[in-house]
Amino acid sequence: MRLTAKLVMAFVLVSVILMAVNGYLTMRRELQLRERQIANRSQGMAKWLEQFVVSAWETGNMPKVIQDVREINQRLTEWEIRWVWFDNRASRADRPYVSTARLRLIAADKIPCSIPHRTVEGNGFICTYYPITIGERPGGLELTSSTASLDRYKWWTFKMTAFYMGIMLLLSGIMGAVLGVNVVGRPLQLLIEKTRRAGDGDLSGDLEVGGNDELTELGHSLNDMCRQLQETQERVQAETTARIAALEQLRHVDRLQTVGRLASGIAHELGTPLNVVSGRAALLASGKLPPQDITESATTIKQEADRMANIIRQLLDFARRRTPNRVLIDLREIVEQTKELMHPLAQKHRISIEWDESSQPTTAYVDVGQLQQVLTNLIVNAVHAMPDSGTIHIAVGRRWAEPPSNENAPVAEYDFIDVLDTGAGIPDDVIDHIFEPFFTTKDVGEGTGLGLSLSYGIIKEHGGWIAASSQPGQGSCFSVYLPPKEEEPCSDAS
Repeated sequence: MRLTAKLVMAFVLVSVILMAVNGYLTMRRELQLRERQIANRSQGMAKWLEQFVVSAWETGNMPKVIQDVREINQRLTEWEIRWVWFDNRASRADRPYVSTARLRLIAADKIPCSIPHRTVEGNGFICTYYPITIGERPGGLELTSSTASLDRYKWWTFKMTAFYMGIMLLLSGIMGAVLGVNVVGRPLQLLIEKTRRAGDGDLSGDLEVGGNDELTELGHSLNDMCRQLQETQERVQAETTARIAALEQLRHVDRLQTVGRLASGIAHELGTPLNVVSGRAALLASGKLPPQDITESATTIKQEADRMANIIRQLLDFARRRTPNRVLIDLREIVEQTKELMHPLAQKHRISIEWDESSQPTTAYVDVGQLQQVLTNLIVNAVHAMPDSGTIHIAVGRRWAEPPSNENAPVAEYDFIDVLDTGAGIPDDVIDHIFEPFFTTKDVGEGTGLGLSLSYGIIKEHGGWIAASSQPGQGSCFSVYLPPKEEEPCSDAS
């Protein structure tokens, strides 16, 4: 309602100022008109008296002129009439109220003049001077009329103007408040509440603003905008849901593709325990073993069966589709699990996987399955980069790093996982494209070019990034950077 108060105050202030100015101008015009009327009547009376003064002067009896003027003054109540001299030789009784300097100009021009005058006590008068030529000494009639009636009129006008201004102020305030609240204040409050709800994400419910003015049009426009935003929001949400579903499908396909790569290595890994189980079972079936050997063979069969079950369970856990769930976990545990899962494939290609198990604990908020998928992709790519055997070294820890310019993240300490290989390296013209979807240098049937792209997307969702460095002939290093546990990611919405 602050805007309403401002509008009301402005309206009332303008009204008061206009009324005050109008009252002042009206009063001034009326006073000037009445002063002119008094001056005209005074000059008319002086002109009528002029003939008696001139007639007496012609008789040569000036004292008789002054005496006649005094007698006339006693018979008139509207004016005080005196004969005055306009020079400095005038006595106190014959000296005018106005300075003689001004009156000498009047005597010289022979033009009657009315001059307002106010005494020391504050009484107001209008002094009319009518020059009359009688001899060489300048003189004339002074008709003084009181302005008490004008002063009373002025005070009455001031009081009435103030009274009407007060009435107008009150009525304008009431009218402005009523109209301001109903026409401006309430619609604006509804618009503010609607925009706040829209800012908080609530786009439902149309705004009901009555009337046929600009605020009503603004309310309708705001309703249309919210409906369009809601439709767009629903469309974006549907598209986002579809995109997330497609992305999860791609990631699942990538995991299944990795499972296919691991199958041959796991089959080789299962061969030895299967042979042990088969041999021990044959000995048991022969019935020639003593009781002590029977117990030993049964124990061996159980151990080898548990080993095979553990290998198969790891593979199934990796391939199973799961709901994203981030937890606080030591990154070394994920590295250890992934190393065990990838051991059969690495062993098949005569590649050893090494990492420093004595490194310091490094905890972060991650989705275990997604991060394991990323490490699996990096290790599989490292295996393909070393067709004639080699070594994969994995390091875990925390260090200062500068994110890529497009990540909009500060230079700070980040958790990292390095995957280094001793392969042939990545050419300079290829390394800038390795994270692009469907970009691959592998032969047909060996890869789709989505592994690194999906891995980069997973790490980016965790608030981090993947950096790649390589020197031809000296191997490659892929570094996964993640925010430390103090900077927990917001959600898994993506």
